[in-house]
Amino acid sequence: MHGSSFENMRRCYQKYVLGGPLETRGETIVLDIGGADVNGSYREIFGAEPFRYIAADLTPGPGVEMVLTDPYSIPLPDASVHLVISGQALEHCEFFWRAFAEMNRVLHPEGFIFLIAPSAGPIHRYPVDCYRFYPDAFGALAKYAGCVLVESWLDPRGPWRDLVGVFRRADAPPIHPVPAATVPASGWDGPSGAPEEEALRGKLSYLEVLDRLHRELTPTHYLEIGVRHGVSLAMARGSATGVDPAPELSGELGRDTAIARMTSDVFFASPLADLSPDLAFIDGMHLFEYALRDFMNIEARAAPGAVLVIDDIFPNHPAQAERQRRTRAWTGDVWRVVEALRKYRPDLFLLPLDAAPTGLLLVAGLDPTNRLLWDIYNPMLREIAALPGPPRSALEREGAIDPSSVEFTRVLDALKAARGAAACPPTELVSRLRRAFAPQTPKLSVVVVAYNMARELPRTIRSLSPAMQRGIDPTEYEIIVIDNGSTCPFDEAEIRNMAPNLTIQRQPNATVSPVPAINYGISLARGDLVGVFIDGARIASPGLLANALAASKLHERPVIGAIAFHLGPTTQMESLRNGYNQKVEDALLASSGWEEDGYRLFSISALAGSSAGGWFEVPAESNSIFLRAEHWKELGGWDENFVTPGGGLVNLDMWARACADPHGQLIMLLGEATFHQVHGGVATNNPNPPQGEFHAEYMRLRGCPYKRPSRKPSYYGTLPGEAFESLKHSISGLERR
Repeated sequence: MHGSSFENMRRCYQKYVLGGPLETRGETIVLDIGGADVNGSYREIFGAEPFRYIAADLTPGPGVEMVLTDPYSIPLPDASVHLVISGQALEHCEFFWRAFAEMNRVLHPEGFIFLIAPSAGPIHRYPVDCYRFYPDAFGALAKYAGCVLVESWLDPRGPWRDLVGVFRRADAPPIHPVPAATVPASGWDGPSGAPEEEALRGKLSYLEVLDRLHRELTPTHYLEIGVRHGVSLAMARGSATGVDPAPELSGELGRDTAIARMTSDVFFASPLADLSPDLAFIDGMHLFEYALRDFMNIEARAAPGAVLVIDDIFPNHPAQAERQRRTRAWTGDVWRVVEALRKYRPDLFLLPLDAAPTGLLLVAGLDPTNRLLWDIYNPMLREIAALPGPPRSALEREGAIDPSSVEFTRVLDALKAARGAAACPPTELVSRLRRAFAPQTPKLSVVVVAYNMARELPRTIRSLSPAMQRGIDPTEYEIIVIDNGSTCPFDEAEIRNMAPNLTIQRQPNATVSPVPAINYGISLARGDLVGVFIDGARIASPGLLANALAASKLHERPVIGAIAFHLGPTTQMESLRNGYNQKVEDALLASSGWEEDGYRLFSISALAGSSAGGWFEVPAESNSIFLRAEHWKELGGWDENFVTPGGGLVNLDMWARACADPHGQLIMLLGEATFHQVHGGVATNNPNPPQGEFHAEYMRLRGCPYKRPSRKPSYYGTLPGEAFESLKHSISGLERR
């Protein structure tokens, strides 16, 4: 059974059974169709008095009390079952409508059918798996069986996206409102644990941290899950909502504060949740899945620039992290939420705070459009719930910062600045926060510009990632991707998973020329040395970054470049005319083993036209130019007067201007290069590029035709064996000259 199925069945129970006639009668019979306890069952919900829980399935199995030899004939009298439930059977039943009619036959007039079926997701084939159910299906099912569909909803959590239906017989009496359940107080009346089990720690009280967030961020609407005495809720200075099924308020709340006396699950399923909080605090049920659902529901409604804080992420002793409470100080397994977000949402800014008594997690960069957690909810839940714990990192508060520190102040300052900017997107907000908090300034920044490169960019980023770049520590460099207005965007989650040192930004007011995007990327760079890839379709060789960084130490004002290759048998302008295309290139790359050894790319590539002279001739341009950050500024960056599609000859112009600097030293990297992928670009992949337009623009801006730099370079590096063919070509070229 998957987690969302159990939660939906519990929601049915709480809404239609809890505290009502079916729970107060002498005996209530519950028949679970498909109730074998393989991965859990609903017995936990209906296992106590007055329920008599009967699990039925097609074959004997754990917990099965009734074997259905014929799924269309339940061996029970008419109207004998008060609750017929099923969450893992209907899609496996070839003639499901007949099975449902049989459920309706055995249903007591006062009873309910609670039915859960998948609307999407993978199949199991036990014994068949014929169906996925769409929202209208349950209405048609009720019509066929002659019963009434009371309510249905579609759970957006994947991969199965449960369709849930509540049914009654056509002759059922009216539904009487179920009285509100009595919810126990949130305090702890049990005995205390051993002294070491009740240990507390922290640099600053969580209440002081929350108060500072209210004072400095001045939220428009504050949402709090888990109110208890209302001490933290009372800090709200504006509009606020507190959610708690049984608050024990001990003081006055703000004039614009509302209390929703219900569980957070009920709250988020109600119209009351139609709000857009820009500050939220999760301190509800101290179990992983509850806190995770609260996070998901808040993010889906979050205002731009919202900040969310999660309490109880740091148990001070393993006893405090047990799911069944037995200590006064209790965090439950909320620490698992941190593990889930770190693994599955690297796009978020996560800042653990060493707050008393049990730590806080500040989360920023919330993205209401991100559906990843919803889509993978059930497999993620199983994976994270299976983690042993709590881990040493949580018990020892690894990576947590003092909330009274200068670092936290820098983060708050960056938050305030970003929240003041109009419509600051989540990616930009996270980038600003990471720069503000960066524990170590990188030595090297690599700016990569991409436009409609969903296929090519992941390979480029993989080649630049710590997994492939050799001789350089991941903390020594950062990758800055600037999306220049793509209409077919790349998969952000995919490339973020490749490189933890990655920042993604979107160029505001993108133009057909990449130049403004390049200059924007350079402005974001934190490294002393800054490299630029004007074209995000260029895969880098494994030693490019380490050698560029090493070469930069040879001169105070280095101008570092690498030559370029085209994937395929010859230059791509020519190979495209002879049948070379993306499909051919994909097969070529797949067979090369380049991801195991990036130098194998030399074996499946040809020198680009700009680098036709090989290793010992200064190329007409370099597609990986490295200068010191101050040098970029002094040169004025890339000339934004180049406005033709693709930037025209701006890359050649930038290379020539950098090489012409009389105070600089040109250094060419030996054995390192970039490898261009076919992507339909304006120039490189165009058999008939608009060279006339490009040269006319260059003439208009520079007053003369473009000339290849003639400056004599220094060389740094060695050539791998895979590059020897290009070395032979380079030597023969020298002999001809």
